[in-house]
Amino acid sequence: MTTGLTEQNVSQPIAPVKKRSKRRNRCIVPVAIVAGVMLMLNAAIALLLIQWQTPVTVAFDMKGTVDQFMTQTAQHQLTQGESDALTLRFTTALDASLKDYQHRHDALILVAPSVVSGVKDITADIQRDVARQMRAAKDAQ
Repeated sequence: MTTGLTEQNVSQPIAPVKKRSKRRNRCIVPVAIVAGVMLMLNAAIALLLIQWQTPVTVAFDMKGTVDQFMTQTAQHQLTQGESDALTLRFTTALDASLKDYQHRHDALILVAPSVVSGVKDITADIQRDVARQMRAAKDAQ
């Protein structure tokens, strides 16, 4: 019975393994180092670009701000026309303030109830800016 090995298969010499030249051996390490450095540099640049492009997330208490405005408005005896004009001025100032903050800080503004924790609350800053804008609009009239 034959095992599949013949004299011919066993007697064939194995081809000798070619050794790399010394010149090639000297070149491999520097090329590997340069490739590694370039890979790390590309990764660092990619991370910086991602961080630079990512908007900051902040929270704003819209309901509290509107409720505070309504409470302050209710304390004054205003006619329907005055109340409508004041509400329009408030809405315009609030919208402008939020858009300005978003543009200046490259921010994603979320309403406070949708945020659990960990983001900056800008409610006080926006309320101050709205009050300033409303005073400026009132003085301009």
